[in-house]
Amino acid sequence: MAREEKRFELRPVDEEADVRPPVVIRLESEETLQRAKPARLGVPPVENKLPQRLDLPSRDQVEMRTHQPGIEALIETDAGNPDLLEANWGAQSSHHRSIPWGWFVLIGLLLAGGVVWSLSRVNESDDKAHEIRIAAENVLIDDEKEDREAAKLIDTIHDTTRKFFDATTIDSLLKFVRQPDRVRPLMERYFADKPVASHHLREFRMLQPLTLENHGNYWMATVELDNRDRSNLLLEIMPSGEALVDWETLVCYQPMKWDDFATKKPRGASMNFRVYVEQDNFFSHEFADSDRWNCFRLTALDSDETLFGYVHSDSPLSQELIEQLQRNNGHKASMILRLVIPEGIQSHSGVIIEKLMSPRWLYMNPPESGS
Repeated sequence: MAREEKRFELRPVDEEADVRPPVVIRLESEETLQRAKPARLGVPPVENKLPQRLDLPSRDQVEMRTHQPGIEALIETDAGNPDLLEANWGAQSSHHRSIPWGWFVLIGLLLAGGVVWSLSRVNESDDKAHEIRIAAENVLIDDEKEDREAAKLIDTIHDTTRKFFDATTIDSLLKFVRQPDRVRPLMERYFADKPVASHHLREFRMLQPLTLENHGNYWMATVELDNRDRSNLLLEIMPSGEALVDWETLVCYQPMKWDDFATKKPRGASMNFRVYVEQDNFFSHEFADSDRWNCFRLTALDSDETLFGYVHSDSPLSQELIEQLQRNNGHKASMILRLVIPEGIQSHSGVIIEKLMSPRWLYMNPPESGS
């Protein structure tokens, strides 16, 4: 049977007609449903915003542009030239700024100041080193000078001491002793019953300087004589540089023997004795009132005789004696005291202390009167 031919017809299409989307029918199975199941994301829904219309004023209210610029006005010739654009960029980046020469000047001044300061410190260090070197040289010179003077002084002390022990007369002794005018009558009395000649010096055992009442011009020497006896003597270095022996301390001079004074008790005579002094509490006879009197035990070198010296307790002399003992830590002290035994005294061992002549057995200065 002959196949019927289909006819193709051209139908006019109305462009303004409503074109409906074709209906699509999808055949779905359970597998396709699982695959095509959409994943729900937690994205908030977007509100559909209706487009808004921009209202422009009417031509009557606003003067509108009467002439639209041409394309030649909108496109500037220079803006499209890349060479000119790069030239402008270079000009902007290479904008000339004035160099702050003041900072360079300030830095230069600081550097120059540092150099000057360093040089000044170097000069100061050199000056200081020079001063130290000069000072050290002066110290060495002074030390050397002091060594020479000390050696000379020691030689003088040795020479004076040897000549002193070699002397055989009072006149020859007086050349080497302190205060010779005052000491001459004491020597004549002392050597009245004994010869002047003594034993000669064998050697020096010890020699050291002494400071007495802030005076540093005294020396103490311990010497050994040719009979093996040892003697201690004090020497004073005079401003002239000569050394003089204190003869009174060497022989422990007394106006009379202490034993004779203690036993014979010469009345009314004031004499200066070198004694050991201690505070005591022996109150008897005229001195029984301990509120009125202070008592001091008096002893002497190479003697067993003891006397008790009394002084009014409220007198400056009493306080002076107590202060001297306190300076010696309460121990007995060596002093020169002026003592007197009053007439008609009943105490067998009591004497009156009239004056403290010296806080040691040495007279730093000549006493008021001879002893």
